[in-house]
Amino acid sequence: MRRIVLALVASAAMVLSFAIATASSSAARAPNGHGFTLSGSVVGGVTSAESGQPLTFAFSEKNTGSTSQTVDLVLESLSHANLVSVGCVLPGGAQINPDGQDCEPGFLSHGQTASIVLGATITGSSGNVAARLCLSNEGTGVVGPCQTLTVPLA
Repeated sequence: MRRIVLALVASAAMVLSFAIATASSSAARAPNGHGFTLSGSVVGGVTSAESGQPLTFAFSEKNTGSTSQTVDLVLESLSHANLVSVGCVLPGGAQINPDGQDCEPGFLSHGQTASIVLGATITGSSGNVAARLCLSNEGTGVVGPCQTLTVPLA
């Protein structure tokens, strides 16, 4: 009986080791992001606003990876406001036209930053104005990180 128990324990250990090794190799093949960070702010330090007022959001992506890549700044949603303008700012400070509501700044080298500036007019009278933006790599399909900025309506 003791030999059977030892054999079962040894078999279980081998199966567990195999499962862990398989999970580790699968994780290594899974996309692990694209090496970009995302930051954002409400321009001017606005902390609350009223209906009909203008409101500007700025989001920036920074390539923290080791390779040059193209990652888009994609506006996912805007609530309680109408989008009035979109500007894309390249690493050197030049502003270019957006691709619809998205910014495609092209390839960014390590350490370079590109931004999107969103001008909106508040339409809601209660709740929060919320702008949600995500980074998206068209080549790899990786989406994220994402960030939502909110401003309470007064």
